[in-house]
Amino acid sequence: MIILGLTATISWNTAAALVQDGRLVAAAEQERFNRIKQAPRIPPVEAAEFCLQSAGIDPADVDCIAVGFASPMRYALLRGLGTARSLAGHDFLLTAPSVAEYMIQQYKLRQRLFDAMPELASKKWVYVPHHIAHAASAYRASGFQETGVLVTDGNGERDSTQTGFAKNGELTVLDSKAADQSLGGLYSNTTSLLGFSRHIDEGKTMGLAAYGTPKYPLEALRIHDGTYTMPRSYIRDGFWKDFPFQRHKGDEITQEHKDFAASVQHRLEEAGIALAQGIHNRTGYRRLALAGGVVLNCDMNAKILQQDFVDDIYIQPAAHDAGTAIGAALEVAAQLGEPGGFVMDHAYWGPEYSAAEIQATLDETKVPYEKPRDIEQATADLLSKGLILGWFQGRMEIGPRALGGRSILANPGMAEMKDRVNAEVKHREGWRPFAPSMLAESADDLVENSYPSPFMLLTFTVRKEWRERLAAATHIDHTVRSQTVTRDTNSRFYGMIEKFRDLTGIPAVMNTSFNDRGEPIVMSPRDALRTFFSTGLDALAIGDFVVRKKTPAPDE
Repeated sequence: MIILGLTATISWNTAAALVQDGRLVAAAEQERFNRIKQAPRIPPVEAAEFCLQSAGIDPADVDCIAVGFASPMRYALLRGLGTARSLAGHDFLLTAPSVAEYMIQQYKLRQRLFDAMPELASKKWVYVPHHIAHAASAYRASGFQETGVLVTDGNGERDSTQTGFAKNGELTVLDSKAADQSLGGLYSNTTSLLGFSRHIDEGKTMGLAAYGTPKYPLEALRIHDGTYTMPRSYIRDGFWKDFPFQRHKGDEITQEHKDFAASVQHRLEEAGIALAQGIHNRTGYRRLALAGGVVLNCDMNAKILQQDFVDDIYIQPAAHDAGTAIGAALEVAAQLGEPGGFVMDHAYWGPEYSAAEIQATLDETKVPYEKPRDIEQATADLLSKGLILGWFQGRMEIGPRALGGRSILANPGMAEMKDRVNAEVKHREGWRPFAPSMLAESADDLVENSYPSPFMLLTFTVRKEWRERLAAATHIDHTVRSQTVTRDTNSRFYGMIEKFRDLTGIPAVMNTSFNDRGEPIVMSPRDALRTFFSTGLDALAIGDFVVRKKTPAPDE
């Protein structure tokens, strides 16, 4: 069967995914097509068109459409029940507008989808509750037969956290937390208080936390008995009363701000550990599958993995709302009897461009380029000489992490690269860290307590003997948000790192997403060229070709 998965357009990160015979064959985020960061509440029509076209499937052959959110009528019921449960007058006032917005957004989604692909108008729509879709995106892609399941985000229809377990393809929900207990809401409040943009800059809060000390106890977040609780109105009202030191954009970041970020990060990690402990206590399972926007917090994930009751962990690379398109499609496939066993061991499910398409774009734009005999060797040579490169290869990643499909690369052994890339290329705060992409077989040599990390969603402490040689990709606390690269999942990226190791002795490169500040990751060759020429990149390895600016390498 062919199932088209969609993120509901009430979500912040919209996407589409295609599942055929129980296996994912394509997935992409709408932001990459329309170039609007996160594409909030924008129907993922172009992403859906791509998924079908890339698989060679006519819209008429789609069996059903799966949406990662409850139906409008069920949402109205769940929202009403949640409001009644909270007994909050403020929630009563917001319920009707929220339901009306979802109905309007769902109408827009259908109309735009049917305008683009009229054949879909006759297809059956199946609505999968938001946190079930998140859960399915993790456990149905993990390869685990038995696993605990943890979902935590801002909120779904009425809840913000869900714990459960899966066994032989069946999910059982153990517990859920209402929207007023949202860990995502707490972290977004913190992000806003620190003068950053909520829903977008939570990664800044996590990065800033390493510069501080957890001095604020956050007593309102009570952690106990394998769970946590907060006062019902805390996120909306109490938080702002407890911490009235609002920073505005452009203001100096003080030690108070750094300590507050560290305090919230510390408590988030404790809450995450408690939830994982609660699942283990009730199931005995030592594996865990994670999804939801909060699990993009790789420091929390790492702390969970370090617990003695966790042996294995799987984190959906599109853990934010985009992943619900994948989860909804996989869940409906399972409900319809499609075979299970799919393992999502890489994130390369987006568009790719042939050598002919790339060369045509280079020729059309009159950009001087060369075609080296070995693009892997040519790239490794340039990196070893201190150039900053755009790396545009193969299928585009899904999720917020660049994993060697659409990346900006540099030499991690040159400590100044961190400042150079932040200032000249990414145009962002100088304290923000980068990540290393390392050969999987070298991970144990480079970091302590290594574990497969294909999606860059775990952090590890760099071994002392490697801190200088990974200086540009290591955070202030000596941790790295590493990606382990295998030949099976990305042979060209692996081969390039291998050749870089042969030149420098370092089996890793510094990696960050191929985009400028405030923009989505590049998708097409044209996107890559725009970013290349509007930033301080020195060279671009795009398919089989290399484009260079006339600036000499630092050692030339």
